[in-house]
Amino acid sequence: MKLFLDFFRQIVPKNTKDTRCYYQQSMKINDQMLVIYFVVSFLLVSFAAKRLFWAPLVLLAALLFKLYRIDHISARLNLLLNVLIICGWTSWYVITFGWGVGGQHMLILLILLVFFCLYEPPFFKLIYFLSILMLRMYLFYYTSSHAPLVTLDSFYLFLMQTVNSVSLFIIIASCCIVYSSNLQDTERQLLLHNEQLQLQAETDPLTKLINRRGFLDVMNRYVADHPEAMYCIAIADIDFFKRINDTYGHNCGDYTLQTLAALFMERSPGKYFVSRWGGEEFCFFFPDVNIDDAGKIITDLLIEVRKMQLEYEGNKFSITLTAGVEENDYRSPLSELIESADRKLYLGKKNGRDQIVF
Repeated sequence: MKLFLDFFRQIVPKNTKDTRCYYQQSMKINDQMLVIYFVVSFLLVSFAAKRLFWAPLVLLAALLFKLYRIDHISARLNLLLNVLIICGWTSWYVITFGWGVGGQHMLILLILLVFFCLYEPPFFKLIYFLSILMLRMYLFYYTSSHAPLVTLDSFYLFLMQTVNSVSLFIIIASCCIVYSSNLQDTERQLLLHNEQLQLQAETDPLTKLINRRGFLDVMNRYVADHPEAMYCIAIADIDFFKRINDTYGHNCGDYTLQTLAALFMERSPGKYFVSRWGGEEFCFFFPDVNIDDAGKIITDLLIEVRKMQLEYEGNKFSITLTAGVEENDYRSPLSELIESADRKLYLGKKNGRDQIVF
């Protein structure tokens, strides 16, 4: 029931002459193959009955005109003309030669065209569907009580049934290939676009490190997947960063953050994850590492940062870091461990900076 309710709640875009590419492409393929089918069927029935029929020629001319103008008419009009032409052809075909020739199979093609039309509201699609169903049932009951206008021998009946069945399957398969290829391509592009958006949403644009929100997701997933695992968290802050911005400008501050981020990323593989936590703060996550090993890694980083000689627009300067490190105590939630590491960081700031507080 939910499937049908969702179907009737669809929002339909405005019907314009700018038909969606996949629907227009399927319409063109459909019409081109119908032209071939009409020509073959017309020649076949004319030869079998040994006479010419004007009705299929009129419908063929209408189909050719529609195919010629397909790029200049709306999707709704395209669909309506297809319904009229195929219903007209099927009615003439079945009434003239009987139910056994299989002309009624072409009505199935209309179901595909109707339900894949983006611009038709659900109510009109239902009307189309019921109308096509009623026509098929009418033709069935009519041929059950009325003899065909033209009687054919069994060979031609078999041949026409084969042509109708094969043609229908080929046309439907071609349209489905168009729909599935375009829908799969659209879905693939959407997934790639979502991945890019997700990456952008979780990446700090300046340092290219993962941002705070993305880093929290990383840590929460790890904790959820490894509830008994040891891990450590460290938060490091650049000492007197405001002085750098005030002395050399904010561009120099950005350069400093980018240089540090590059160093942290270079040293991180197999050891830790790092993010820009906010402002001049960086957060480190050490999975499956105790506080002693995490402290050694942070100490090595602080020593390396202390030895760095930065230069920006001829200005040479050096920086130091202060960090707070906290270990998983198997009692506190992740948020409390982060707060504890942050308190230790500010304790180190208060006690003179350029140090690690465990």
